[in-house]
Amino acid sequence: MIAFVAFIVTMALVINSKKSELISEDYYIQEKSFNADFDAQQRSADMKNPIKLIQEANGIRFVNQSKLNIQKIDLSFVLMNDGGADFSLKHYNVNDLITKDNFTKGMYEIQMRYSANKLPFMQVVTWQYK
Repeated sequence: MIAFVAFIVTMALVINSKKSELISEDYYIQEKSFNADFDAQQRSADMKNPIKLIQEANGIRFVNQSKLNIQKIDLSFVLMNDGGADFSLKHYNVNDLITKDNFTKGMYEIQMRYSANKLPFMQVVTWQYK
């Protein structure tokens, strides 16, 4: 019985000493950001994902294939399994070429953020650079 009580007390101390992501001071800010991203992605899906990635011989291009007035986009490139090759381009002109010199071979997750009609939009695509 004493061993059981000692075990329970030890477990309680260990659990209380660990930080939990479920209990954080900025939980509501994180939740609000998550909801905003979800809404932006849903808005893009509702518009049939207006920005398309076009592969070209010298690199890639992001093209607006909708009637929305999208001039600039923020791009985040995340090279899976290699955090050192990640990079971002802010306020990038739609239709401008991003040359292949910017990339390391591998699979990228690309986040595209842009605004249209004063609303935020977000698309996420994967792309393989060979």
